[in-house]
Amino acid sequence: MDHIPRLSESVYVGLCRKLGSPTEVRIRREVMDTLEVVNKPLYIMRGLDRIQSGSRREGFRLRTSDDDWMFWLPDHKVICDLSQISLYRIQENTMILMNCNNLPPGFTRLYLMSPSNNVQTVFSCVVLNYSVFISSALFRNNHLIYTKMNTISSAFPHGPCCTFSVSKGIETDQAFCFQSHHWPTSALPWIQRCRQQGWPAQNVVSEILSGGFHVVPIGSTPDNGLEWRISFSIAEQKLIYSMNHCQFLCYGLLKIFLKEVINCQTSTQIICSYFLKTILFWTIHKNTSLIWTPDNLLSCFWICFKLLINNVRTGECPNFFIPQNNMFRVKVTGSAQTSLFSQLYDLYGKGISCLLLSETIRPYLCRAILNRTFRVCTDESSIASSTYLDAVLFSELPLFNLCIERIEEFVVYIKQIEKMIKEGLSSYQPVILQSITSNVLRNAALYVQKNICQNENSSKVFYQAKRGFKMLKQSCKFGCVSDILYLAMYFYRTRRYEDSLSCLHKATERMSMPYIMYLGHVRQHLYLYCLERDTLGSKMRRALVRDIMLQFKYTYIDELSLEQGINKKNEFLSLKIPPFVMLHMLFILNHHKLGNTVRSQQSLQDLQTLLLYDDGVYVPHVFRDISWQILGICQQICGDFSGSLRSYQYALQQEPVFHKIQEATLLRIENLSDRML
Repeated sequence: MDHIPRLSESVYVGLCRKLGSPTEVRIRREVMDTLEVVNKPLYIMRGLDRIQSGSRREGFRLRTSDDDWMFWLPDHKVICDLSQISLYRIQENTMILMNCNNLPPGFTRLYLMSPSNNVQTVFSCVVLNYSVFISSALFRNNHLIYTKMNTISSAFPHGPCCTFSVSKGIETDQAFCFQSHHWPTSALPWIQRCRQQGWPAQNVVSEILSGGFHVVPIGSTPDNGLEWRISFSIAEQKLIYSMNHCQFLCYGLLKIFLKEVINCQTSTQIICSYFLKTILFWTIHKNTSLIWTPDNLLSCFWICFKLLINNVRTGECPNFFIPQNNMFRVKVTGSAQTSLFSQLYDLYGKGISCLLLSETIRPYLCRAILNRTFRVCTDESSIASSTYLDAVLFSELPLFNLCIERIEEFVVYIKQIEKMIKEGLSSYQPVILQSITSNVLRNAALYVQKNICQNENSSKVFYQAKRGFKMLKQSCKFGCVSDILYLAMYFYRTRRYEDSLSCLHKATERMSMPYIMYLGHVRQHLYLYCLERDTLGSKMRRALVRDIMLQFKYTYIDELSLEQGINKKNEFLSLKIPPFVMLHMLFILNHHKLGNTVRSQQSLQDLQTLLLYDDGVYVPHVFRDISWQILGICQQICGDFSGSLRSYQYALQQEPVFHKIQEATLLRIENLSDRML
């Protein structure tokens, strides 16, 4: 009966390739954790703290893994009882007291004990029995209005969150909430339960208790506008981090099974991944003798699945931290509960073969079933090569950081990075901080350049311009191969065309090296041979080529200001341009400005050839709209109006994914048509 372990190991390998190997998941988490530590002082300086939560923060990179963020005011302190008020300076903080009397478990009211200076909070207050409470309904609505007016007008309410799309198929959830550094009274029994069961470990419990909790603006039912839900998002993230890789993959398998099997067979999708996460927590917590290894993965999955069926049958899914909070109380009831139980029981009757209904899992199961002598190697080195792991790390590094709004913020960034270096870095943090430093320097340089024109003192303008130029040069030294294109854009915009061309020639030489890596595409044997002894930071500087990111707050080159403006108007906050397209564009523009018609025409032909014959390696399909647009702009500048019109029409035919520039394309076509008449 060795076929069950073999099937389990086959699924384990398949999930590693789909969800990530152990090192891959660790890289993702380390990048996000480092970004959070670096950005935290700046957000507090701006008066709003935040944390990323949800499946992306946990380490998943599924297509359905949306960006979830929690925002809160750091000077608004939630306390669980009056004795905790002595821990704070009341004159410096807004004190909020929890009141859980006569409310469903896991919910609370918020009593405002001292005045707030936050507009959204003040306008969310209601008076009840001579006491001031913060209404969750008003608070949620006020922040939705604020988000629509100041950031994304297409935002809509989704539970306690403001939700909006940043690109096709990817949604961002923003929950504005309050934080408490304490532990809720209703969850105190959880501490003793963990000690008895042995999971999570005591050090994890201590971390969770020190992290506190949040209260998010949603009630137990839609009409309870004063109720707030106690959220344990930070605690749940720490629990996921404490799991071994097999437990993490079991969670991923449950998510895949929900999406590809359960939800595909029912019109009422009442089970969410949060319920499955809770079921996994209970399974690990209660079944301390369960062996979580690759050859036992399917048995572990099956135990979780049986617990899900039993919970649906009884209509009870206890919250992991507050078991009295039945999360099925509203959703899984009546005919929906009966229908769901019948569906799950039918799947249970099929046995473990029900996983064959999953498009993701089926190939790995079939390979092991059909080949009896098939043996699976679960060693990580057989699943993910060192080059692949480098590509994973580089893909996780942020393309840009926060826009610098004051020069003091630049200082805050640098001080925080220096502090982290002094405290000691983990294995991947040096290259992460190197990338962040490059981004910070570039943002600071762009900020300085943007504000030069506001200063009338000529000597001060010269000093600021020199300082900005130095920061941009330093950014190129820290950053990847393609970052030199930002310096080339700077020279072009300041009419130093020869200097810009010098940068472009250097970029051409470096970007044509046989070992370069762009969006994971790399000649692995050459990469290993040429960079075998290099550090990760050196590999990033020598081999990594990344997309050029034009943020809406800055003008990089005037020729793309229309596209930036239209993109911002449609709530897409940046233009992402393939570096090879930007390289050709800058060659064309510089040669044209210098009056070198032959070379500008040759560069124009090179760009057109790239777009016509590239198979997605250098010009990804998701960026073909902006790429054809750029070709059209360059053709129009060089006087090829008919060619420009064709390129604009090609741009309109592309499916918009990361951009929304069709209006700009139509405006350019209209302008071009007028000139051709």
